[in-house]
Amino acid sequence: MVRRGTILFGLILVCAFTGTRYVYSQEAGLFPKNVLAQPETGAGADTAIQQPVRLTPADLDKINDLKTQFEKQNTTYSTPYQPNTQLLRFLKKDELELSDEALYWINKVNTGYERLNSLTFQDTAIVNPLFLPLIFKGEFIPENTTFYDFPWRNPKTAYSDLYRPDTSLFADVIKKERFEDEVYKYMEKNHPEQFRYSMWNVPKDIPEPEEIKTNLFADLFKVESEADFSDVSAPKKFQPKIRYWRPYFKSSIQFSQNYISENWYKGGNGNLNLFTRNYIKYDYNKDKIQFTNELEWKASFYTAPKDTVHDYRIGDDVFRIHSNLGYKAFSKWFYTLDAEFKTQFFTNFAENSNKKLAAFFSPYSINLGLGMKYELKKEFKPKTKNIAFSVNLAPFSYTYMHSMKKDIDLARHGFEDGRTSLSKIGSTVRADLTFNFNHFLSWQSRLYYFTSYDRIEGEFENTLNMAISRFFSTRIYLDLRYDDGVEKKKASDNYLQVYELLSFGFNYKW
Repeated sequence: MVRRGTILFGLILVCAFTGTRYVYSQEAGLFPKNVLAQPETGAGADTAIQQPVRLTPADLDKINDLKTQFEKQNTTYSTPYQPNTQLLRFLKKDELELSDEALYWINKVNTGYERLNSLTFQDTAIVNPLFLPLIFKGEFIPENTTFYDFPWRNPKTAYSDLYRPDTSLFADVIKKERFEDEVYKYMEKNHPEQFRYSMWNVPKDIPEPEEIKTNLFADLFKVESEADFSDVSAPKKFQPKIRYWRPYFKSSIQFSQNYISENWYKGGNGNLNLFTRNYIKYDYNKDKIQFTNELEWKASFYTAPKDTVHDYRIGDDVFRIHSNLGYKAFSKWFYTLDAEFKTQFFTNFAENSNKKLAAFFSPYSINLGLGMKYELKKEFKPKTKNIAFSVNLAPFSYTYMHSMKKDIDLARHGFEDGRTSLSKIGSTVRADLTFNFNHFLSWQSRLYYFTSYDRIEGEFENTLNMAISRFFSTRIYLDLRYDDGVEKKKASDNYLQVYELLSFGFNYKW
């Protein structure tokens, strides 16, 4: 009891000196007043006994719940990812560094020749002392000054002159330094007032330049939280200009060997000849309108050893203009109006005679047809293999033929009773085919068929072009013509006419 009383008395003294008021409760014990409860307001605030704070079991359960929540949050924690070498190189700051090879050559140059002391590799600038402030060095004695010589230390022999070191490597640098030294000495003697500093009183408080380090990726990952894109307009969409007119040109000049049947309607003999063909095509295609224009001129000239009157003759001479205007009906079909004009340029004579077989505009023919056209274009694999096919059917067709000269063989061209004009109404079929097997091999075919229901006239042209290069090719040409309106030849009792040509030469197209 005595010990407990002593302890209680000591606590009362401590409280008295510290100024802390304690209250005693039988349930809570001795606690500071400001901890157990808030002071009451009013007259009896200083003397009233405050109630202690009590914790219920429900409060203790909440503490356990908080612990559980912290444990759940800890389960989602993961170890930070350690960046690899590539990521570190990507995020590395932009600092200038010299490679091992560069350091090697720098050290080699510095150790091999120390005269390049003005070369600095921090800013990669070569400083010329002539453009720097003058500093007094105090070096009055030249560097190459010698007070005595010891020739006996290097005895001269017969082989001494065999080795002469090459001093031309740094001759320009030495000459430049000598010039700088002469200018420096001239300034020392004549203008000493220009020397503001010496080697002993050079200012030490020289401001050092601040190093500016740039980060190449700073702008790359920069995000502006207050960016406003309301006034930003999208770039204009690029719309290439549509080309409705598409030109095509092809020209060839070739030497050839040909065969012509005796009943060829324009005459001629098989022999070596010169062949030329020029073809221009200009197409228009927009929406449902299609307009095709073709101009073709081909001619062959060959020697005539059996002809005693003429040195050369003309085997084939055709000048043709063809146009086709179409309006799309459905799918790949078009309503068309077809027109063709055909004549020749040169005058052709019969063998061993001055009799004219054909001449300029003698004759010429015009064909007009109204009908429909079917068109097909297809590509295969590879894309260099493709096919283009078109056929024009004109059930209503009109053909007009006329010869400006009467002194030609009119019967050969189908004129009757010596007349120079002829009109025919019938039907026309015109078909064109182009089959490109690859870049070097192609086949072109053209079919023309006209009937007036009492006479048939047809042409079937086939050309196999084998390109050797872009400008040279071999060409096989075969033209079959049927015309039952002309007289038969005695040698061949039929109306079929054949024109064959094998040639090699120059060709160009775009």
